[in-house]
Amino acid sequence: MKKYLLIIIIIAVAFFTGCVTPMGMTASSTPLHNKVIAENLGQAVGSDWSWSLLGVWSVGKPDIDKAINEAIASKNGDALINVRWYQKHYYFVLFSVTKVIVTGQVIKTAPAQSTQPATKR
Repeated sequence: MKKYLLIIIIIAVAFFTGCVTPMGMTASSTPLHNKVIAENLGQAVGSDWSWSLLGVWSVGKPDIDKAINEAIASKNGDALINVRWYQKHYYFVLFSVTKVIVTGQVIKTAPAQSTQPATKR
């Protein structure tokens, strides 16, 4: 019985060692003023991570710009729309890992056509 209890405790500890924190959302990763969406290339995910020793000394910092660029590059697009990002924390005995994850729809853009008629002089 003690053997099964130990196995259940180990599985529970391994299962509950992470934490997900929603960080935010936005309509687009770049301003789309004077641009139109030419093509929606689909959903993409990008991430960046760092780790810390004993939860105190951090080595690096997860960079959201790297995660966004990774997501855009994965589909060879120009920007992300419907962007959401969150952090995941993984805790281990002597260190922890922090990961920033960005998701969104990758799009190709084109310059917007002028809808104003030309004026005569």
